[in-house]
Amino acid sequence: MLTQTELAITDYKRKVLIVDDEVAILFAYRKLIEKEGMAVDVCESLVAAIDFISAHDYFAVIADMRLEGINNTDGISILHAIKKNQPGTKVILVTGHGNAEIKQMAYTLGAAHYFEKPICPSIILDALNSLEVIRL
Repeated sequence: MLTQTELAITDYKRKVLIVDDEVAILFAYRKLIEKEGMAVDVCESLVAAIDFISAHDYFAVIADMRLEGINNTDGISILHAIKKNQPGTKVILVTGHGNAEIKQMAYTLGAAHYFEKPICPSIILDALNSLEVIRL
């Protein structure tokens, strides 16, 4: 039988937050990751992401770079919030409007992975595997 601490660690290692303003992407990623036995929270905005990050511990966060409009870097704000509040949490950033400067900034600030859309959901799963989130 697992102790409360072991249960908390197990839950943390199996929980992912997905942040994207495209409902279809949230649905696809959630279904794929839940099939692997992981708990998944989803949200569509920076404000909601910050609320989730403040209330829950995550092993990994998958975040779109631009959530509200085309001239922002909400994903970088999410990355900052994670590094401040949960420094052990891994961040995977995804964007449809990337460039070399944003990619470099993401990695400099501690992103574990950075991908440009369109991206096959299985690549996200592979990225989680590389973080040792999913036990095969």
